[in-house]
Amino acid sequence: MIDLGGQIHVVAGAGGGGIGTSACLLLARAGATVLAVDKTDLGCASATEALAQYGPQHRVVQADLTDEAALADALADAGPVRGLVNVVGGITSQDLIAPLLATGAMDIFDRLMRFNTVPTLAASRTVARAMVGHGQGGSIVNIASAAGLAGMPFGAGYAAAKAALINLTRTMAAEWGGAGVRVNAIAPGSIATAKLGRQRFDGGADEKDRAAKAVVPLGRRGLPEDIAGVALFLLSDLAAYVSGQVIAVDGGMLARPPYNDADGLPVFMTDPALRERLLGD
Repeated sequence: MIDLGGQIHVVAGAGGGGIGTSACLLLARAGATVLAVDKTDLGCASATEALAQYGPQHRVVQADLTDEAALADALADAGPVRGLVNVVGGITSQDLIAPLLATGAMDIFDRLMRFNTVPTLAASRTVARAMVGHGQGGSIVNIASAAGLAGMPFGAGYAAAKAALINLTRTMAAEWGGAGVRVNAIAPGSIATAKLGRQRFDGGADEKDRAAKAVVPLGRRGLPEDIAGVALFLLSDLAAYVSGQVIAVDGGMLARPPYNDADGLPVFMTDPALRERLLGD
């Protein structure tokens, strides 16, 4: 039902073996010609390796996505671009452990705000101009975070940036809708990625599995393809009347009451007999 044959789609932040790379693969399988953009040598190499199995028509371009002119040059001879997936962003362990009252918190906040909003805004502006120019419209998908819909102790800059990105998504949708450009956001929960060349926060597979089962109703962390699949839907004509929306892809995590404990019961429900009956022990 999804056929992107003959269409050109850009993936910004395409390398690293995570959401961007998965988006490239799903787009290629759906028949699209993929223009993969990444800033790093490692990112470009991993995107090139992933796309090689789907033919020579796909291109990988190394560019800083805050540089609108560089991306515009990459698009100049690409043909009419119909889609864009923005995956640039993230948080390092150095920036994660940053209480709001900590020394240096303002510098960390500023760095995270810029890294998680400016590349996406710049890439979206550049691609939207191209879409307006060719007159066929298109779809832009911004990867935000579930943290942007809630809060994030020790990572305020990241959560605030993703909340800003969700707001930017809605503004883009309102401003560009008249030209047939749809803009939506995906808010992933905890996603297990390869994290090539990036820091990891986990302590191993067992610890991750236990943590996921404690807070995610579906009982597992998400995979990059879980996010890429929703991006593919939003890029396709199946979502032709969807714009300005944010879709949480989190295994039901945000639907879980914040006052529930690891057993899924309210923290104030401490009567042993009642807990035993409800849990079926």
